Amino acid sequence: MKLIRSTKCSLKFTTKKKMLELNTILTEYGKVVNFFIQHFWSDLNNIPSKSQLLKPLVDLPETWLSARLRKVAAREAIDMVLATKQRWKDKPNKMVVPVHKGNRMYVSCTIADLVPTRNSGYKTEESRLFDAWLHIASVGNKMIIDLPIKYHKHFNKYNNIGKRLNSYIITKNYVQFSFEIITESKKGG
Repeated sequence: MKLIRSTKCSLKFTTKKKMLELNTILTEYGKVVNFFIQHFWSDLNNIPSKSQLLKPLVDLPETWLSARLRKVAAREAIDMVLATKQRWKDKPNKMVVPVHKGNRMYVSCTIADLVPTRNSGYKTEESRLFDAWLHIASVGNKMIIDLPIKYHKHFNKYNNIGKRLNSYIITKNYVQFSFEIITESKKGG
């Protein structure tokens, strides 16, 4: 049986400059998600599937975010609208438009990659203090950020018994990693 487990690694070691850049990205990402929510909310019966997110739709918002990140934002908006629609299907008059607060973003390996410090090419004293860098690129505006990640007991436990998935939830305070863990099937009673 497959289980998905997650753990969070703090961003408390990140410099102020990198935190400002991350906050700028998160704020803009939130604005773009909200743009797509409003766009999809205007016609709840014609919400596109994620495979229908083509260039004309992804290019709608005026933003400096890259096409990759705009597509991720559109996917998150679709999920939020469909979840709201599903939750209130029995009471449609109580439905309210969901709002993304701009405090987190879901990214995959097309945007971010976890690079162990021994493979990163950084030869500074600072790089020896951390176990990995979360390399965030393809954001737009020629922005590239390397966030320092220090593993902990919980992360190492899941990393040893499972396979780390290549998607991340990035917030202002932490990065959440997910692991796929294979377990034995339940025993019959």
